[in-house]
Amino acid sequence: MTLAYQYIDTNEGLETACQRLAEAPAVALDTEFMRVDTFYPIPGLVQLAAAGETFLIDPLAIDVWQPLQTLLTDPGTLKVMHACSEDLELFQHWLGLRPSPMADTQIAAAFVDMGLSPGYQSLVRDLLGEEVDKGETRSDWIQRPLRDSQCHYAAMDVAHLMQCYDLLAQRLQDKGVWQWYVEDMQRLAQPKPALDPALAYTQMKNAWRLQGKAVGRLRGLAAWREQTARSENRPKNFVVKDTSLIEMARTNPSDLNALGLCQDVRPSSVRRYGKQWLSLLTSCSEVLPSVSQPLSKIENKHYKQLHKIVTDQAASAAIQVQLMGRKKELLEVFEGIRKQQPFTLPNNWQGWREAFLAQPIAEEYQHIQELR
Repeated sequence: MTLAYQYIDTNEGLETACQRLAEAPAVALDTEFMRVDTFYPIPGLVQLAAAGETFLIDPLAIDVWQPLQTLLTDPGTLKVMHACSEDLELFQHWLGLRPSPMADTQIAAAFVDMGLSPGYQSLVRDLLGEEVDKGETRSDWIQRPLRDSQCHYAAMDVAHLMQCYDLLAQRLQDKGVWQWYVEDMQRLAQPKPALDPALAYTQMKNAWRLQGKAVGRLRGLAAWREQTARSENRPKNFVVKDTSLIEMARTNPSDLNALGLCQDVRPSSVRRYGKQWLSLLTSCSEVLPSVSQPLSKIENKHYKQLHKIVTDQAASAAIQVQLMGRKKELLEVFEGIRKQQPFTLPNNWQGWREAFLAQPIAEEYQHIQELR
């Protein structure tokens, strides 16, 4: 399939394109980016399509983004994407916004029993009977000039989006879950705060093995790494690996030589950061509670009881169980049981999920607490 598109690489061209797109009630939106050796994604291309026109926007050539920012936040223009979590992260860091109002065709497909995470290629095939080439998936989108095959691939990523969305929207309405979907899209469009560096240690695998002052040292080291990765725009494990920080926190080395003996620590990293690490190990020695441990055998049995409620309610609503409630949310609930806290509904369970989950989960929550 040959697809016509307009390549936009000037500020004036962007303004004109956005003005034309703003006349449409909805636009298809996608991005290509690189994130190999950086903390933040680097935009390589923005694809927009509406009313039979497709635009490829070059982020490396344009420096006035107000027209695109206005379009992406225009309340009268729906932005339609597919599997948009990384696109949202890109826009939030790059342009300081999340597209709104928005729709994600992957989530829509999950609501109407087309699989939990269907890819764009399979979605187009199943809904439209068209084949989409994915041959440029691993392209370097920062290298210029882009090849014709790359531009064609990028244009195809938005070519069928509106047609897919229209079909999915009708299925959502026919199934009676349209308002649930709209609620989820409104929640997804809300800006997501960056991870608090002071909490970075809680997300590290095996951090739960540390106790007392070692936890305080790990918190200081992990917060430093989070801030350093952002300021240097490098992946966290490129700065220093989790295993290294955990061993530093556990063994509390007192000099550069001892630091260099910690697992996976590169000599170049010791030369670059060693004095900062030693300073942190000395100053961050507060005794802190341990990070939450993995579920024990008995706890896992209780967790499965909570999960069964979610599974049963998903079946009664005729939707994928992961749409009703995710493991992360159930673990959040279980942490309240561990701490003997009153039951509170996870934020993502506000809205339509509350009618399904609030009462049965609260009753089981109380029952488990009584057994502990």
